[in-house]
Amino acid sequence: MTTDTPSLDDLLDHANLGKEPSDLYKERVDALDNVVRECMHVSHGYGGIPAPTSRHFYASVLFTSLITKGVSLVSLAPHSPWAAKQIEHWDYATAAVITRTMLEARLAYYYLCTDPCPEEEWQCRWNVFNLHDCTARRRLFEALGKMDEVAGFDKQADELRDRLRGNPFFNSLPGGQQKKLLNGQTAYLMPLEDIAERAGIEKGTFRYLYVWLSSHVHSLPMSFYRMGGDHEARGDGLPSPIEETYTSLCLSLACSLLVETRDELHVLFEGLAKQEVVQPDPQQVEEKIAEALANDDKFPVGASMAVLQSDKIRIEVKRVDVENIEILYYHMPSNALVLRRLDGERGVGLTDLDPYFWTIEVDGMHVTEELLEQVDKAPYAFKVDHINLKLSLKAER
Repeated sequence: MTTDTPSLDDLLDHANLGKEPSDLYKERVDALDNVVRECMHVSHGYGGIPAPTSRHFYASVLFTSLITKGVSLVSLAPHSPWAAKQIEHWDYATAAVITRTMLEARLAYYYLCTDPCPEEEWQCRWNVFNLHDCTARRRLFEALGKMDEVAGFDKQADELRDRLRGNPFFNSLPGGQQKKLLNGQTAYLMPLEDIAERAGIEKGTFRYLYVWLSSHVHSLPMSFYRMGGDHEARGDGLPSPIEETYTSLCLSLACSLLVETRDELHVLFEGLAKQEVVQPDPQQVEEKIAEALANDDKFPVGASMAVLQSDKIRIEVKRVDVENIEILYYHMPSNALVLRRLDGERGVGLTDLDPYFWTIEVDGMHVTEELLEQVDKAPYAFKVDHINLKLSLKAER
């Protein structure tokens, strides 16, 4: 029986494995191996600490993202202890793609978690991020033809634009920049090279690295010109001096990005300790709310108190007037209001409902935006499950 498909032995014979890589290359692999392992240990060490601010929350998210990409890179690298391979496959171009995502994650970390700025400016940065995310998701669902989802993202984008227009720092920006940011296509208030410079990467170095790394993301001419012919071997999966040199560059840069972010994470989380989060059951929370409503003498108009704070949600009760209170639900750690509940003589109702935070059911069924709007116009009963972040509504017939 004959076949045109080569056997594994044929592939191994055909693969010119070449000489062992240089000692310098091996040092780069060992360095990234050690840094990734150490960063994983650091990440686990800070696990379980409730984020006191949004900076801490996004620091944990972005540091985890960097580590994940670092694992992918060190696993891809030839002669890595992270993966057993029958053939050491050389592919610096794919290493460059991963390294570029790490560079961008590093800049996002510095911009959102480390770079010192006033609270109003930080809120502006964050909401520009939110608007960019919203418009990107809108384009995604528009491409899928899911227009109900598109309408929801349009509504959310309008709310985010209103939030930005109410931000004093945003209003201090030039009119042209405001218009550009409100379009939702720009994620940052400043060029990436300026953020890189603040983070300690010289502008010229950043420009070179970003152009070179980015050239391999798309199959444009720079990514495949100068392959073959009289040019030094590259891009065929086999070892060569240029494959080793460029792969080493990616490994070295990844090490640097991880180490700098790790050091900043230590500073940010200094003095914070793990806390055991105790989740009161819903009945206990309701009892505290009822107690606040009944004790108008001990809980005067304008007073507020927290009835629950966990790693996910904070619930506060506020006395509106003698007969009515508000129960306010905040997302932790962004401090964003996700639900306002009125309880008292005026009746019981919900406002400021964030449909992206809660899992919502109406009459036991998953809710659509159209159905949610219909229920909002009629009387309904509700149950708030703060543990599972679930809101159950039942229309009153």
